[in-house]
Amino acid sequence: QGLAIDDDKAISIAFAIDISALLLFGLPAAVLVSFSTAFFSVMDSGHGHKLHVFNTPIYKSLFNASNYILSIFFCGIVFEALGGTYLLAAGPLSIGDSFLHLVRQLPAIIVGLIVYVFINTLLIVIYFSLTINHPQTLMHDWFRIFRWSVISMIMIGTLGVSLAAVYHAFGFLALLLFFAPFLLFRYAYVGFISVQRGYIDTIKALSAALEAKDRYTVGHARRVEKYCEIIAREMNLSSERTKVLKYASLLHDIGKIGVSEAILNKPGDLTDEEYQEIQRHPEIGAQMLSGIQYLKKEIRLIHSHHVHYDGSGYPQTPEALADSRLLESQILCVADSFDAMTSDRSYHGAMDLERATEEMRIYAGTQFAPDVVEALISGLEKQKSLAPTANLHDLISF
Repeated sequence: QGLAIDDDKAISIAFAIDISALLLFGLPAAVLVSFSTAFFSVMDSGHGHKLHVFNTPIYKSLFNASNYILSIFFCGIVFEALGGTYLLAAGPLSIGDSFLHLVRQLPAIIVGLIVYVFINTLLIVIYFSLTINHPQTLMHDWFRIFRWSVISMIMIGTLGVSLAAVYHAFGFLALLLFFAPFLLFRYAYVGFISVQRGYIDTIKALSAALEAKDRYTVGHARRVEKYCEIIAREMNLSSERTKVLKYASLLHDIGKIGVSEAILNKPGDLTDEEYQEIQRHPEIGAQMLSGIQYLKKEIRLIHSHHVHYDGSGYPQTPEALADSRLLESQILCVADSFDAMTSDRSYHGAMDLERATEEMRIYAGTQFAPDVVEALISGLEKQKSLAPTANLHDLISF
C-alpha cells in the first residue's frame, strides 16, 4: 500500500520489490512481480476508504498494471543493454560479495531507475491529460511529477538493491527480519498522517462553517487558494511554503465567524462602526486558531493578510506589521483582494479580468507587492492561453 506524503505525492515500497526481483531473477520474473504488486495494490483514498481491484473500474486496474509492467520492462532492457547481470546468474555469494556485485553495476542500475520513472510518470500524465481534456498541460505536469519522482524512486530503488543483496545472501527469513524496521516506521508514519488529515478536515469544516454564515464568501476561500497556488508556482515556492499558503487561504477569513451576520450580509455601504467591526476579523481569526500548533505559520498570515505592502491597512499591531513583510502574507493579500474584485459583493459588482488586472497594477507598490502582482497576472495569462473562452472562475480550475 502506498503512503501519502503530500496532497499529490505518495511513495510505495512495491517499487523496491519490483527492482529487487529484477536484480535477483531477471526481466521475466520482474514483469510478473510488477504485475502482481500493481494489479493487486491497495490505495488509501482518505477517510479510511481503500481502493483496490475489487472496487475500482477494471480499465483503471489494467492501466495501472500495464504502466508498471512497461516501466519495469524498459528499465530491465536498459539495465541489460548497459551490461547489467543478475544475481541469480552469479551463483551463491556472501552478503559482502552480493553488495559488491550490485555496486559494480550501479551506473546501469541508476540509468535503469531513471528510465523506469520516465516511462511511469509520462504514461500517468498522458492518461490524466487525456481523461480530463487538458492535454495542453502535459509537459508542465510531467516535468513537475518527474522531477520529484526521480529522486524518491532512486531512494526507494536503493532499498530494492539492499533487498536483493540480503535475499541472495541469506534467503527469505533474513528478508523478513530486514523488513521489520520498515514496517514499524510505516505504522508510525500512518499514525502521523492520520493526525495530519484530522487537522485538514478541521480546516475544511471551519471554512464551510464560515461560508454557511456569509453568503458573499461562498467559494471565496477556494478561489483564493487557487490564486495563491498560481502565484506560488510562478514564484517557484517550495511545496512546503505552498502548503502553508493553501491552509492559510482556506482559513484567512475564519475570524468573520465572530462578526455579526447582519454586518456580513448587509447590502450597501457599512457605517464606520460596522467597518471597524469587520476589521477585527484577522485578529479574531488568529486568536481562534492560536491553540493549534500545527497552524503556527498559517496564523501569522491570517493575522496580517489585510496589512498592505506600504504598511497601511489593518490591524496596525507590531506583530501584524512584521508578519506582513513575509512573502506568503503578501501573496495572500494579493489573492484575497483579486478575488474580492472579481466576485459579486454587497458593495460592488464583479470586475472582469482585464479591469481587475489593471486595478492590481495601479495599486502595485502601495497596497500590493509588485512582484506578486506580476506573478499572478503572468500565471493567469498562461491559464488563459489554455482556455481562451473560459470565464475567470472556470479558468483557475485548470
